[in-house]
Amino acid sequence: TLSLYAPWAKVRRLRYFYNNSEFFHRFFDFTGVPTKILIGRLIALSIWGFFAIASYMEMTIAAFGGLFIYLALPWLVRATIRFNARNSKFGNSRFYFEGSNKEAYKQFIFAILITIFTLGLFSPVAMWLYKRYTLNRLYVGQLKFKLNNDWSSYMAAVYIPMFMFVGILLLCFSAFYFVSSAFLMPELLVFGIGLVYILGLLFVMPLIQARIFITTWNSTTLNSSEFKTDANQWRYAWIVASNWIARICSLGLLSAWAAIRIYRYQIESL
Repeated sequence: TLSLYAPWAKVRRLRYFYNNSEFFHRFFDFTGVPTKILIGRLIALSIWGFFAIASYMEMTIAAFGGLFIYLALPWLVRATIRFNARNSKFGNSRFYFEGSNKEAYKQFIFAILITIFTLGLFSPVAMWLYKRYTLNRLYVGQLKFKLNNDWSSYMAAVYIPMFMFVGILLLCFSAFYFVSSAFLMPELLVFGIGLVYILGLLFVMPLIQARIFITTWNSTTLNSSEFKTDANQWRYAWIVASNWIARICSLGLLSAWAAIRIYRYQIESL
């Protein structure tokens, strides 16, 4: 359907996951209407198409179009969060997101400035700003969510796996350098470091995802009730990494299996 069916696929997917998620003998539900999603996407696609065609005629329009689309991101993110919250239910209680566009743009600009002026070193702070904006303005019924950690938790979640990766890489480099020098096989050094680098990259991003999931939910409250997760960061990272491998080796045919696998582990660890 040239992706026109995507909104129906999204709603069916969310409804399937929600309807099979149980908490104290009550189930979740998603009530979104696919046609509303389709209309929104068609409007966005039309705006993008207009600027894409106009850019062939005038380069100024191309620059303006890119800036316009970039500046529309906070509004789009806020609208998506609001739509998903409004159409999510737990039993008879609906979720509600009260975040404003003004606050969304404020957080967006702040995140950009932090990232630019720290040369990207403090980019995890942008992640914390997004999580805080999303959770601190989210309700289910009369109960309000709140994120209680600070930006340093996300810095640690991102940089500890990266430092571990660099440390392992240096140790392996030393080991392979010693072996290759002893046997006069420089190609062994290149092969070994390349292999360790690829395997490390395959695991460092999933480990970062795991630590972000854990630090977020272990610091979230719903009124006076605290969320806790007993998810193990290594098991979580293994599930994500092996899901990637399964998707690649099956040419995408195992995507549904992989999606359910990680979702089940997330939900059952909470």
